[in-house]
Formats: sequence, C-alpha cells, structure tokens
Amino acid sequence: MRILCPHCAQRAITRTSKRPSPVFYEVYAQCTSPACGWSGKLLVEFATTTSPSRAPATDVRIPVDRASRQVLLEQLNEC
Repeated sequence: MRILCPHCAQRAITRTSKRPSPVFYEVYAQCTSPACGWSGKLLVEFATTTSPSRAPATDVRIPVDRASRQVLLEQLNEC
C-alpha cells in the first residue's frame, strides 16, 4: 500500500506498526519530504470479505460485502 502525506502528497513511510487485533492495525507513518516533516498515526481495518478464506480462523469475523454475498449465495444454489 502506498501512503501519501495528507499535506504535501509526497510519499510517506511506515515507521512502526501495532496489531491490537487480527483485523486492525495502527500504523505510524512519516512524510519523506524534509520540507514538510509531517508524521502521524493511520488506522487500518479489514472492513469486508470479497472472497472467503479456505482456512478461516475461528476468532476472526470480517463481514462479507453485499455483492460478494449475492455471488456466493447464487453459487450455493447451483450445487
């Protein structure tokens, strides 16, 4: 994932990250432009599933998006 500085649109780099849960990251980023100098925290969340895992973890719950749900239901009905 390419992260751009919200102020000057230059490339930002990840300095460190934390993963407090299987579906959530806290990413600390810094702008590469010395003239800008911005740094901050990004929140990254797995929001929806478009294709289910073949080896799902029992403690992970990521909802299936609406369009993918319809396709999956149609596939099940064909069986």
